Amino acid sequence: MQSLRSVRFTLALGMLTLVSGTGVAIQVVHAAIFEDSDARRQINVLTDSAKNSQRAIFELTNSNEQLKQENARLRGKVEELGQSIEDQSNRLKEYFSDLNDRIKQNDGMIKQLNDRIKQLEPQNISFEGITGSSQAGEKEAYESALNEFKNGNASNAEELLTQFVNRYPISPYWPVAQYWLAASQYVVKDYKASIASANSLLRRYPDHPRAAEAQLNIANCLLETAKKAEAKKILEALIKKYPDSPTTDTARATLSKIK
Repeated sequence: MQSLRSVRFTLALGMLTLVSGTGVAIQVVHAAIFEDSDARRQINVLTDSAKNSQRAIFELTNSNEQLKQENARLRGKVEELGQSIEDQSNRLKEYFSDLNDRIKQNDGMIKQLNDRIKQLEPQNISFEGITGSSQAGEKEAYESALNEFKNGNASNAEELLTQFVNRYPISPYWPVAQYWLAASQYVVKDYKASIASANSLLRRYPDHPRAAEAQLNIANCLLETAKKAEAKKILEALIKKYPDSPTTDTARATLSKIK
């Protein structure tokens, strides 16, 4: 600024030496001073403008930096959210996979349960001419008792068969179980009980395929207790009622031995 002022003043003095007259010199000096003041104002305006521009640039730079930081923060949030979504998706996949496995297991258990229920439900069967409803466990109980008799354990057979006929009074296996009960009691020499068991079968099922054998068992019990007349009467009735039964041949042979 000082240099520009000096230049202008020097020019003004030069003008004074070249132009005659004091008034003219004063005018020249005044013009030079005026121009210096205007230039100063313009310089100040430019300076202020530069300062404002610098301030605007600083603020813009600062705002841009803040935007970068905010953008980085938001990008981090987006990444965290993306990871969270992926984690939740993986957990959901695991959950539904586990749920699917459980459903399959439950389906298997339900099927097994249904099969078990079906096994427990009464089944219609036909056994030695008798048709009826058989509960779960009847066949196994009957066969278990009969195996005891076949293995020579008549006492065990008697106990199991007694339990069976009392537990399953309407079972299709009941008539045959009653017959084998009478046979077991005969083997253990409980003749009175054997006759009662055989008569129980004949009362309920007089036409059962085992009826002839039951009558023969009664006759044998009577013979063991020395009741020959009663035994002879039973055998004669058997032969008359069941002439074609294989048991009739045994009845005839037994009858022929009675004196």
